[in-house]
Amino acid sequence: MLIIVVLVQLKVTKLKKDGKEHIIRIIGAGDYGGENYLFDLENTSVYGIALTKTEVYFLYKADFHKLLKIDHQVRQNLLNLNAKKSVELERQAQLLLFYRVDTKLVAYLEDLYNDTYNEEENPITLPMSLKDLASYLGTSAESLSRCFKDFETKGWIERHHRKIIIKPAFGEEFK
Repeated sequence: MLIIVVLVQLKVTKLKKDGKEHIIRIIGAGDYGGENYLFDLENTSVYGIALTKTEVYFLYKADFHKLLKIDHQVRQNLLNLNAKKSVELERQAQLLLFYRVDTKLVAYLEDLYNDTYNEEENPITLPMSLKDLASYLGTSAESLSRCFKDFETKGWIERHHRKIIIKPAFGEEFK
């Protein structure tokens, strides 16, 4: 079934052989997951976990096929959303290739800033906890915490829990 998230966030994880979870992505309001089921592809190890109170809708395969016959725009929208999802997963794979944690964090913060920044609300907001972000970036929460502290000490960012203000020095350092 296709899961459409209406409110807040759902964490999509894959269990590793050692039982630890690896975060694939965070699904926010308006996003979806589980589309492979609609096309008869199996899901054997990917799970969704609600991070906060979440409202979701389920679309079953038979209903999906009926909807496709009625509304052809659904196909186009699904293709567009899958293309966007593919780009996001490719970017995550690129982040995982970086050896150094600070390089991963810089690239992630730049992407988050470019995707979510608006002048009215200066800080950007991490869409997940430090532990989950560490899993997403393929590192430990301790290493990530040290990088955040280092960035604050250097005057590149100001951090208040999940709210982060990117300082001009950050942009100057990484241009």
